[in-house]
Amino acid sequence: MSLDPQPDAKRLNNDDFVIAFSFDTAGSLLAEPVATADRAWAWKSYALADARARRSLETDKALPESVREAFLSSGDQCQISYEDGWLFGELPDLQHEHYGDPRELGYFRFAFNKSLFISGRRHPLQSVDDVRQSINRGKTKPASPIALFSAIFRRFLDLLKAEITKLSETLDSIEDHIVGENWQGERERLVPVRRQIVVFHRYLTAATSLFRHIDHADRRALPEDLDDLIEGLSIRAATLHAEGEQLQQRARLLQDELLAKLTDQSNRFLYVLSVMTAVLLPSTVITGLFGMNTLGLPFANNPHGFWVVALLALIISGMVYLLVRKIGGSGR
Repeated sequence: MSLDPQPDAKRLNNDDFVIAFSFDTAGSLLAEPVATADRAWAWKSYALADARARRSLETDKALPESVREAFLSSGDQCQISYEDGWLFGELPDLQHEHYGDPRELGYFRFAFNKSLFISGRRHPLQSVDDVRQSINRGKTKPASPIALFSAIFRRFLDLLKAEITKLSETLDSIEDHIVGENWQGERERLVPVRRQIVVFHRYLTAATSLFRHIDHADRRALPEDLDDLIEGLSIRAATLHAEGEQLQQRARLLQDELLAKLTDQSNRFLYVLSVMTAVLLPSTVITGLFGMNTLGLPFANNPHGFWVVALLALIISGMVYLLVRKIGGSGR
C-alpha cells in the first residue's frame, strides 16, 4: 500500500511506488499518464522508502548519472545543482499533517528538464500534496516542469510563512505576560517556540544559501526562464529568512528578559532567607547557651528567668533585623 495521500492520482503501471501525471501544453492534467500526442511533459513521483522505487531509478538510463546518485543517496542534505539541462537537488519541506508532525521538516528530492519532472521523498510532504490536490481540482495548471517546481517551493514558503506567523503570535502572547506580572510558567511556553524558530531558521538559511550559490555559480549556464525563477525564489526565501532572524532575535530577547525576572525573583527569595537566618541566629545562640545542662547558668533560680531571656532574645533579634534592613537598603 502506498504511503502517498493520493487516492485520485493517475498511477503508472499500477505500481504503488511511483505515481505519474501527464500534462498538455496549457498545463491541464491529462486523463491517462501514458505518452500521447497531447502530452507536453510528465511528472513522476517516487516513494523512496520503497525498494522498488530505488530499483526503478537505478535502471532508468534516461536519467543522468548525477541525478540518479542524488536520488539514491542515503543521507539527507539541502543541495541544488544544474547539469546537462537538468536542475536537481534536495530541498526542505514540511511533513504532511496527516502522516507526521506538520511542524517537522522533511526532504524533497527533485530533478527536471524541459519535458520531465521527477520527485521523491521518504515521508509524505505537505507542499507536494497541496500542489497535487490543486492540480487535480484544476486550480493549478503548471505549463512546464519549471512551473511545477516554482509552485511546490512557493507553497513550502507559504506554509513556512504561516508557521512563522503562528510563532510570532505566540511570542506576542508570551511578551504580554512577561511585561506584565503574570509571567510565571512562560518559560515552558517559550522554550519549544524558540526551538521551532531555530529549526525553521536553519533550513531557510540553507535554502537561501543554495539559491544564492546556484544563481552565482551557474548563472551563465542557466536558461533565461530558469534563471528568472531562481532569482525570484532566492529573493522570496531571503525575505522570509530575514523575518525568521527577527523572530529568533525576539525570542532570544524574551528569554533574556525572562531569565532576568527569574534571577530577580531568586535574589528576593535569597534576601528574605538571609534576613530570616540573621534574625533567628541570635535566638538560636541564646537558646543553645541557656539550654546547656550545666550548673551556674544565669537566671536558673529566678522565677522570671524565662521571660528575661525571651525578652533579651527578642531585643537582640530586633536589633539584628533593623541592622540587616539598613544594610540592605543602603546596598540597593
